[in-house]
Amino acid sequence: MSVQRFVGANSREAMRRVRAALGDDALILANRRVAEGVEILALAEEMVPPAEPGPTGDDTRTLDEPPDRPGGAHAGAASRTQPPPVADAPPAASRPEPPKPRPEPSTPAESAPPATPADPHPGDPHPGDPHPGDPFAAFSERLLGEMQDLRALLVGRRDAGAPVGTAEDDNRATLNRQLQAAGYGNALARELLDALPLELVHAPADEALAWLERQLVSRLAVLDDESRLLDEGGVFALLGPTGVGKTTTTAKLAARYVMRHGADGVALVTTDSYRIGAHEQLRIYARLMGAEVHALDAEAPLDDLLARLADKRLVIIDTVGMSQRDRRLVDQVAMLGQGARPVRRLLLLNAASHGETLEEVVETYQRASLAAGAPLFGAILTKVDEAPRLGAVLDIAIRHDLRLHYVSQGQQVPEDLRLVDPHELVGQSLATADDSAFVGEPLAWQATPSARRWRGLSRSLLGQGRSLAVVMAQLRARVGGFTALDAAWPLLTMPLSRQRLHLDRVRGMPAAREEDAAMMLWPRHVPIRGSQCRLPALCLNARALPLAAPWPSPGQPAGEAEKLSAAEVRLGTDRHFLPRCPSAAARRHLLDAGSDWLALAQANTRVVFEGERLPLKALAEQADAGHEVACRYRGRSGRLATGWLPVSLNDGTPVQAWFAVLHDPDTGRRRLTRYWLAADKEAASRPALLAAHLVAEEWSSLAGRAWQWLAPEAGEGVDTELRAWLATALAAVAVRLDQEGDDWAMDVRGHLLALLGGTRKRSAAALLEALWHLLAARDAFVLAAAPLMGEVTTHHE
Repeated sequence: MSVQRFVGANSREAMRRVRAALGDDALILANRRVAEGVEILALAEEMVPPAEPGPTGDDTRTLDEPPDRPGGAHAGAASRTQPPPVADAPPAASRPEPPKPRPEPSTPAESAPPATPADPHPGDPHPGDPHPGDPFAAFSERLLGEMQDLRALLVGRRDAGAPVGTAEDDNRATLNRQLQAAGYGNALARELLDALPLELVHAPADEALAWLERQLVSRLAVLDDESRLLDEGGVFALLGPTGVGKTTTTAKLAARYVMRHGADGVALVTTDSYRIGAHEQLRIYARLMGAEVHALDAEAPLDDLLARLADKRLVIIDTVGMSQRDRRLVDQVAMLGQGARPVRRLLLLNAASHGETLEEVVETYQRASLAAGAPLFGAILTKVDEAPRLGAVLDIAIRHDLRLHYVSQGQQVPEDLRLVDPHELVGQSLATADDSAFVGEPLAWQATPSARRWRGLSRSLLGQGRSLAVVMAQLRARVGGFTALDAAWPLLTMPLSRQRLHLDRVRGMPAAREEDAAMMLWPRHVPIRGSQCRLPALCLNARALPLAAPWPSPGQPAGEAEKLSAAEVRLGTDRHFLPRCPSAAARRHLLDAGSDWLALAQANTRVVFEGERLPLKALAEQADAGHEVACRYRGRSGRLATGWLPVSLNDGTPVQAWFAVLHDPDTGRRRLTRYWLAADKEAASRPALLAAHLVAEEWSSLAGRAWQWLAPEAGEGVDTELRAWLATALAAVAVRLDQEGDDWAMDVRGHLLALLGGTRKRSAAALLEALWHLLAARDAFVLAAAPLMGEVTTHHE
């Protein structure tokens, strides 16, 4: 074996050299950023001379940054939804031909370790070297020896019980075992664990378990308004196999209605003429409640009876129990869909049944219901008190998108029928800790790479649809303005007239009904690179986090003071992040309005301090130390040390000069220095605002990147104002998700990064690319099957 070192100006160039020299089966040992670009150590079974190096270009992206543009955007839905490539592999047309043998590597610096005073010259043999005169083989032997020693050390530590970061202490393996023990299936387990955020892989077990519970709860559809269901009434038919508890559940459901509205508006119908005593059992319940009861032969049509019961607000039909393998099942269910009055079908699921049995029941009854004209309206869980494990029935409900209406656990009417509490139900399912003789060895979730599973090799389309639906629902609920972004995205493939009609609705003021705007972020007064269009202004919430609510430049007043005033009057904002010190007129307005402001400044910006005009850089050493705050900047954590001085502008206006230095929290290395001017107000809250404004720098650069991705390719094209609006909103959501520390944001990040393969590090740049994938995939699902994305309500009226 031999180890080779490859250096390229960027990751793509370095990987091109690896493939050319060692082929596609090369083993990558390590990679890192070096002064020359990117260094990769690769291993092959035999030496293959590298190809002639090609041009390096000036691409300086890091290994985990997305490509410059994720595919076409607007040549119809198919081209617009083409996602960015997950890896940086070169296109097939650009791959080099197999290289001809060469007697030596391209450059000595790329193939041999540097000489040091303590070691022999790279060309000289090491003492005891089994490959004298061959520096590559010698280096390989030493490297492999060190790797073997390290492996032995890790194995020894693992055997001794020390955590080493392997699969043994990987929360994905732990959660997988817990899901399997609870009765959940492999398909759902993989779907969930693919989206486990990287920060939770080796986190405390209770944090990972809390995340898992949130994922299951978010996927479990439940009845959220019983009052509306009972007040509206209708005709409900309870379906299910024999012995699942239909008759008792019919009585319980009727009793809940009687307690709310009285017995006059409810009628019970039984079609079970097979089971001895079925009619009489329901008559007893009806007599106790004072409700009407009617018996009907299983083969008799419902039309006449339902016509006579038209004055009843609620009619509940107790159907005959049939095995899912009974050939008469389809005909029996079809009779429920032939009347003029629609019948909503509720499937009863025995929580104590085996998962495969439940799967067969749901699939059969759903097919029969669809053949009768509508899907199942929902489900009711029965015999929950008899079930040793609830994972199987919840797995079935989640994967088949069945809305759970009630849980039945006992024979008492109506006490033992209650609404579904998803948190309680999921917690109860995961609380199963004992082993079972019927639960096999958990299937290793790592068996198939996540990115390949996402592309459809082993994950189901329904699972992908559920994941996308969860993310879209969270973004709509949590990020102000995302609903408007979601509505504007499909306009990219529409005629320009439709695009401009939509712009007329958002031009006047940002749409962010989900969150209140508290601050405004104003961009620099320069056009987007390669265009004449300027970025819109952006609304921030009270925590200075972005909303997906841009305010297009054409909708803003002309003057600076007028823009600030319009934002304050229409949105109620009282703080402004500015790209430069405001003009005298703008400062007067801000002072009169009592608004706060913070403006970026340059190191050579001159202010008056103690009667002398000095650049800000010269005053940094004299600044009073402020608070140090934590912040994330361009995908990395940092500590922002701040300081300030009271100064004045040339016209005598008193302001504050702020100085900030961002340090790496681990090494203490200085990453950058920034300067600000601010209104002469209370200084205590300034450090957090400085960090927020610093983070906003990435928003403008990401908006420029999204602008390039949205370039029109065919047809009428894209309105430039809409293009800028969408680019700004996408970048805002990406920055927001990277900065948010709440659990919901961590969950969404896990789902989004899973779209990129699950190995990308958390950063706003990666999240921007993932958002593009999300919206593109949503389009594909809507075109193929809207119910997968939850865009179509399946309730049958």
